[in-house]
Amino acid sequence: MQKPSVSYFCPAYNDQDNIRGTIVNAVSTLSRLASDYDITIVEDGSPDRTGEVADRLAREFPRVRVIHNPENLGYGGALKVGFAAASTHEVVTYTDGDGQYDFAEFERLLDAWDGESVVSAYRLNRADGFARVLQTRVYGFLLRLLFNLRVRDVNCSMKLYPRKALDRVSITSESAFIDAEMLIKLSRCGVKIIQVGVHHYPRLHGAASGAKPRVVLTTVLDMVRLFLKGGGR
Repeated sequence: MQKPSVSYFCPAYNDQDNIRGTIVNAVSTLSRLASDYDITIVEDGSPDRTGEVADRLAREFPRVRVIHNPENLGYGGALKVGFAAASTHEVVTYTDGDGQYDFAEFERLLDAWDGESVVSAYRLNRADGFARVLQTRVYGFLLRLLFNLRVRDVNCSMKLYPRKALDRVSITSESAFIDAEMLIKLSRCGVKIIQVGVHHYPRLHGAASGAKPRVVLTTVLDMVRLFLKGGGR
């Protein structure tokens, strides 16, 4: 397959010690695998020096730009900003800014891509403990039960979306439910979802927020809202 053009973005919050490695990896990988590319850092109102480090990266690498959210929008809100910004190229992809994925493995997603489908990665080895593994399994069960969404690891933060597929759906979630909402709506449009395993690494700096009660609650509320609006099976 001919090399695609790629728009990559990453949300970054409290990632002052993580974001440089993430972006350097993305630049190296896309320089090799893409015909053309751009990179967007969505700096989500971080109280640390993430914004400062991100701005330095944009000055160092011409294809990197930074969007600074004036206040913290949360994970779902940051993803929405990233998807809106990633409108230049035929493929949209993202990872988190915390360095828990090796973006060089994006090549696995490209190798599996048929030019039309979504490629949704799943973590071969969860590096963040039993509680998060259990949370993911319960969440996946609820998505199968309510929406017949049969995706192994919905919230794995490495996915490949054809831009033309994204243009077919409207996303309303502001929470971490955004990943599931997109896959649910795209599958209802007849878009195939291909699943590929990637490796997952411990977060070396800072703390993840995905298991915080507020994050879980807003995700569940968005899931219920979509179901009640007729989005269920």
